[in-house]
Amino acid sequence: YAGVRDVHLSRLSSLPQLEELNLDSCPVGDWGIAHLADNNVTPNLRALNLADTDLTDLGIVHLPKFKKLARLSLFSCSITNNGLRHLSEMTQLEDLNLDSRDISDDGLIHLRKLTNLKSLDIFSGRITDAGCAHIAKIKGLECLELCGGSVGDAGCTMLATMENLRSLNLAQNERITNRGAAALAALSNLRTLNLSKTKVNSTALRFLGELRHLKSLAVYGCRGIQDQERLQKFQEKLPNLQCLRLKDGVAETDGIVTGGTYDSESDDDSFARAVQIHGMQDDDTSDASEENMEDASHAETESIFSANN
Repeated sequence: YAGVRDVHLSRLSSLPQLEELNLDSCPVGDWGIAHLADNNVTPNLRALNLADTDLTDLGIVHLPKFKKLARLSLFSCSITNNGLRHLSEMTQLEDLNLDSRDISDDGLIHLRKLTNLKSLDIFSGRITDAGCAHIAKIKGLECLELCGGSVGDAGCTMLATMENLRSLNLAQNERITNRGAAALAALSNLRTLNLSKTKVNSTALRFLGELRHLKSLAVYGCRGIQDQERLQKFQEKLPNLQCLRLKDGVAETDGIVTGGTYDSESDDDSFARAVQIHGMQDDDTSDASEENMEDASHAETESIFSANN
């Protein structure tokens, strides 16, 4: 958080080298973003973080003018289904955070045109199986977080058609049962899965054991998941499994992390620490290191983050 406001953004005129702008928790809103977009102040902007700002649907109208924007966070903004109509024009988006209690199934139909989207994060109690039908049309998605809603087994069946998914977080969807877990077993490329605080039990492990590439599973808050015999068989079927979270505390068994804080591939640092602590090897950690090096090189370009200037 910093004291950047709309009036400060209005003083900016030409920043052609700016690629990333982080305004997280700043008291900026529709006017400031409209100035940046309408006056082409940041023509090469690739990442924009507007989490916890005062942006509304009126400001969303201007976002499509950021023609090169690939990463956008609208976490906890006052965005409604009507505002999402304008995001459908931003077909270059690759990473989108839409955590908002005001978004429902009807708004998700506007995301179907985002064919380049790789990562989508939505935390909303108003998303149901009907919303999953719209999301399932985004076939290129690799990472999906759809938490705290009303997704059930039918929704899991629709999501199971997304063969490119590598990371899936469906935590706190209490309508998901073992039938939903059975459907998700079709996601052969899945590396991380979070079904915490759903209605699955130990029987689900029989289905999830078909996910041969699975490296991390979180099922804490699920009743009846402590069947030791099934847990053992589950681990034996998945030689790549490195993190199994059964509860909020931390415990260890046979080299498997059964606690800790790692739930999805988006938490690479926690995952890397788990791998290092338990002496486990993972090919993807080298990829993460390369990405960090690439991010460092981008830091050399001119960037403006939250500041008191």
